[in-house]
Amino acid sequence: MNKPLIGIVGSSGSGKSTSLRNLPPKDTIIIDLERKGLPFREAKNFQIISANTLPDIDKAIATGLNNAEVVVIESFTKYCEILIEAAQKMYKGYDVWSYYNKAIRKTLESLKSEKATVVITAIDEIVKIMQPTGGEYNTRRIKVQGKVHEGCIEKELLLVLFTEVRREKDSIEYCFQTNSDGITSAKTPLGMFKDLYIPNDLNTVITSLEEYYA
Repeated sequence: MNKPLIGIVGSSGSGKSTSLRNLPPKDTIIIDLERKGLPFREAKNFQIISANTLPDIDKAIATGLNNAEVVVIESFTKYCEILIEAAQKMYKGYDVWSYYNKAIRKTLESLKSEKATVVITAIDEIVKIMQPTGGEYNTRRIKVQGKVHEGCIEKELLLVLFTEVRREKDSIEYCFQTNSDGITSAKTPLGMFKDLYIPNDLNTVITSLEEYYA
């Protein structure tokens, strides 16, 4: 049985990277495509592989899947940017998007592993969707370039957690949204979490998953 594939989705500064802070460093490999550093002190204890070319990314993913219990792709958004830039250097016109779409499909399939739990972080976007009746509604989803994969990345993931920053009078709380509120594409297994919002601690989420499927 494949291990879970998890998406952490939200805007910059909303707690995606910080949610990694309590993962066990010796069992975790972070594939750092952003190459900007991680925003918590414990980052120095993690196994971090930096990559900025497609061959290096493929190699890093293979290394992570074979040597870690948790593999984090930081971030899927940056991967798409690297991919489209490489495609534009090699191809013209429709061939750019054909290569791009096939590469995304291949990479998502490669992340489905029996050995490691894989986490991807990603930027979100809010888009208007037309209804058959002629009306429209807003939806918040993983941002991806190109039409083929718009609104479709989430179907490859078991959990999609959207970051949420909740501000009270004297405090700021960084959370995960665990299920859709009618706008986001957030989802978790049925009955796994009682609350719509939980602390943005990815290690707690993975522990809850292990207990859920025990």
